[in-house]
Amino acid sequence: MLCDEKRVYVHTDYRVEAYDKESLVKGEEVRLLWKSGKLTEDLSKLVNSKDYIYGIGKNLFVRVSKIDASTETLTISDDLVDLSCTYREIYLLGKTGLFRIPVEKFSPAEIKRITVSELMEKPFRCLCVSDDYVYVASESYLYKLERNGGKVGEKALAGVRILVMSEEGPVAVRDDGKVLNMSEDMEVTSAGEFDGKPIKAEYNVYHTFLLTVTGLHIFGKAGGRIAHISDSSYLSFSEGLNHLYLYKKEGLQVASKADILGDNYQKIDLTTLSAIVFASLMLFEREKGSKVSIKEKRGLLDVRSDERNIQMEKLVFRLSKYFPEIFVLFSNPGYYESLLEYGKRFELIKGEGDRITLNTDMLDHILKKHSTFKTFQEDIPSLVSSCIS
Repeated sequence: MLCDEKRVYVHTDYRVEAYDKESLVKGEEVRLLWKSGKLTEDLSKLVNSKDYIYGIGKNLFVRVSKIDASTETLTISDDLVDLSCTYREIYLLGKTGLFRIPVEKFSPAEIKRITVSELMEKPFRCLCVSDDYVYVASESYLYKLERNGGKVGEKALAGVRILVMSEEGPVAVRDDGKVLNMSEDMEVTSAGEFDGKPIKAEYNVYHTFLLTVTGLHIFGKAGGRIAHISDSSYLSFSEGLNHLYLYKKEGLQVASKADILGDNYQKIDLTTLSAIVFASLMLFEREKGSKVSIKEKRGLLDVRSDERNIQMEKLVFRLSKYFPEIFVLFSNPGYYESLLEYGKRFELIKGEGDRITLNTDMLDHILKKHSTFKTFQEDIPSLVSSCIS
């Protein structure tokens, strides 16, 4: 199960289905938007990109268009166990190998097997991806790899069933009922406990959401469980900006984060997320005297400074250390679909032909009003500079 700003996606009965999110939130009759063709394998996991849904079966890699449900499939020469989507790339984990493919190029020739150390324990079980690293768990070890596969660290850690990424480091969900918050260097910073076999986990804005066979558990950064929905009939869930979407055999349900989290709830809106990204680029442009150029290229934002590429996924990941609410763009790239839309709607950016320019008047107003920008005004230009390749 997945969601973005407009839709909730469910994989059931060998198909991917998309439902209208607004009608679901309003409590109206659930409206089916589209249904993919029947797949040859049941899918074990879905991930979201700006324009597509990706999924894996045992040896099947699937891409489904968000627009018309058109479906493409590839066969992978390994038993697939996990996948992760960044702004530009998909990482696929097999029991014995790690693969990478660009999101805009879905073809067998584009799938690259990443060379990893033969000394790493196999079979692999799960992975998560940060701005610079890939974390891979086997039965007894957690490994930290560079994006090109070079091993930079390992930790003896048994029974990791699920890995998700936070802005600080990986979060490991173990078979023994432990949730471990970890640093980038795989040091445990806090821990929590749960009951029941783990099914699915997501992370966003200081919280780890974990579905087990006993219900939905929510953990804070300090490790302890801060909320719980006890219901053994949930099959999957997806965490949106301000709601949780839950799936049972009987159908879809929605729950308000404000009702569940109470004082721990932090409202998020896409206007603010867009403003943080574009205002950070404007601050960089002003302080460094380097013009930012933005174009849409193959459906993605091509952001440049003096013809050098500013990596969007790295920018979002690093900004989230100052603005935790924008981590959702990293953990769920499906929300990038609305980044430009909200930027234009609220005049944060302006379109000029195929180019996009920053609306300095509107962004100036945001910089003056947003207290975090005032606090970190000197740090943000250097942060943007660190994302240039």
